[in-house]
Amino acid sequence: MRLDGERALAWRLARHALEPAAASSVADVARRVVALRGWPADLADRAVQVRLADPQPKALERALETGEVIRSYAFRGGSYVFTPEIAATYLAVRAGTGIWAKPRYQAQGRFALEDWEPLRAAVRERLAVGPATRAEIAEHVLSNPTLRHLAEGLTGFGSDSLYKPLHWWGDICFGPERDGQSTFRWLADDPAWPGLPDVADAGPRAVALYLGAYGPVTDRNLSYWLTEGLGVPRRELHGWIEDLGEGVTKVKVDDDDALVLTEHVEEIAQTSPSDTVHLLPGYDPWVMGPGTADARIVPPEHR
Repeated sequence: MRLDGERALAWRLARHALEPAAASSVADVARRVVALRGWPADLADRAVQVRLADPQPKALERALETGEVIRSYAFRGGSYVFTPEIAATYLAVRAGTGIWAKPRYQAQGRFALEDWEPLRAAVRERLAVGPATRAEIAEHVLSNPTLRHLAEGLTGFGSDSLYKPLHWWGDICFGPERDGQSTFRWLADDPAWPGLPDVADAGPRAVALYLGAYGPVTDRNLSYWLTEGLGVPRRELHGWIEDLGEGVTKVKVDDDDALVLTEHVEEIAQTSPSDTVHLLPGYDPWVMGPGTADARIVPPEHR
């Protein structure tokens, strides 16, 4: 089946609550775009504001404080805002790659595999009393003589290599900023946290969520999102697509082969093209979701 590229983008504008700005809440925005780059915080807030039917100052900050959404390390090692349910799906996918067990990653974070369980216990103990900065976590962890060799990694050395797996496992997420410093909070026991699903369930759902927000998507888009973004092997990614069965339809968008959720095919075909100009903040999901290499979103001459 053929779909018109302009109609597909107009449909996506509506899915993203950009035309019209129709999102009812920060969580609604997060569900619509799947993942929202969380830093810089002011740009993340603007990406939310332009989608809300009733924009409110610091809406994202309040939603993070209440746990309506969370911010965790995810794609390409950056921090992203998700609903707890969507975060659990994508973090399970990232955790399933086992990247922290690779020698290169261990060297980067200055740790060994046997350090993980005592470290997790120590971090949990410190965060049980509330969010803490890296320095505060380090002070507590290093009070255990058997963990003092982790001093460098606990400061954030190696792009937070020691903390990122704790995010991917659903142990911790970012807490409220304090005096210009990031904090982490204990997530695993939060009643709103669903826990990580099995990767066999999370993988197909991760694909479906992406198709629902950014469809129709090309193989390049999927590789950008899940292989380059989370380290998923391409063979595994293609297996997840197959697992979705008739829920996914192959289409031709202009000259490109693409995939779309079957339930959205007719909606896209019936959507009228849009010529409206939208001004978006830096790192907006409209651009970051498909990737800057997608010429439909960022023409090569403007990269």
